[in-house]
This record gives sequence, C-alpha cells and structure tokens, in this order.
Amino acid sequence: MADLNRRKDTPTPWSYQKGFTLLHRLPAGLKLTFLLLLSLAVFFPGAASQSTIILSGIALILIILSLIARRNPLGLLRGSGPLVFMVLAVFLFRGLEISPLRINIVGLKETAIFGARIVIAFCAGSLLFSVTTPWEIRKSLSHFESVIHLEKLRFSLGISLMLGFLKNFFVIWEDLNLAWRARGGGNNLKRLVTLMFLSIEKMIKKAAETAVALESRATL
Repeated sequence: MADLNRRKDTPTPWSYQKGFTLLHRLPAGLKLTFLLLLSLAVFFPGAASQSTIILSGIALILIILSLIARRNPLGLLRGSGPLVFMVLAVFLFRGLEISPLRINIVGLKETAIFGARIVIAFCAGSLLFSVTTPWEIRKSLSHFESVIHLEKLRFSLGISLMLGFLKNFFVIWEDLNLAWRARGGGNNLKRLVTLMFLSIEKMIKKAAETAVALESRATL
C-alpha cells in the first residue's frame, strides 16, 4: 500500500507537471530547440578536460532551469536506472582488461565521461517534458511544417509518436518496478536486467499495436 501511495505522489519520469512558471509559458518550439542544442553540446568531441568543463557548464544550466521551473534538480534523474545499467556495462567493457587482469585507466575515464554525457542528456529531456506537453510540441512542429510548406511529410506526427513512446517506456518501467517491489524483489542488478528486458518486450508489443492502429485508420 505504501508503494501505491508513493507512486501517486511521485510523477512518472519524463511526464508533464503542471505549473505557471516562466519555462512553462515559453513557446514549445523555443524550449525544444534550446534543449536539443544543449543535448547536442553534451556530445561535443574534445579532450577529457574540455569535455568535463562543457558537461559541468551544461549541468549547471539544467540545475538553474529546473529551479526556475520549481523542480527538484535531483528529480530529473528519476527513471535513469536503465542508463546506469548501460554505463556499468560499458565500464566492464572499457574499464577492465582480462588478460592480464588490470584496470584500464584511459578506458575508465572515457566511460565516466560517456556516462556523464548520457545522464545529462537524459536530464535535459526530463526537464523539457516536465514543462511542455507532447501536444504543445506537436502544435509547434506543425506550425513549422506550414511555414516551410512540408505538411505532406508529417514529421510532426512522427516526432509526436516518438515522444509518446518515450513516456510510455517510463510508465511501463514504473509499473514493472512497482510489481517487482510488491513481490519482494530487491534493488539490485538482477532487477535492472530483468525489468530492462521486460520493458523492451512490452515496448515492442506496444509499437506493433500502434502500427496496426495507424494502418487501420489509414484504410478507413
């Protein structure tokens, strides 16, 4: 019962949280463009020291923006468990050498920077969708389509579907987490591995159902 109450009180990762702050009122296209540029800057190539400075600066910007939006900066990390699992997998691949058994310092540094990039990009997306609804983003993209006369491409629909799948993934992940805890499962690596594959399976089924629904609408 406590898990159910916690689920109600805690928003789903990458879900919209109603508010009237400056970030909420800004045009969706502006927010999407700015945070997309931030996400691209995260992966700007360079030396380790240069990457560290860039990542630190972007992280500071996200913290300031989250405070403006009246969001807990740490809350942007909610739902990043699968990313942590992926970073750990990369660490095992890049940070350890089997023959002879030793730690690869260079590989370890690269893994740390890679993990920081992934997590910061995740936080940027989390902040965007906490202050912008998918409908607002689709409306902004549709307007952009009309301006450049590319309505027939309907890329706004494709992006909206993609964004919907991102949210669906976290809804599925949270439901599986709740079921795992209700059955007495622990918070360990086994949980991440098990729930990751279950989430992928459910997302594939969801994608198939969406494709069938879109095809049936097209034939009507």
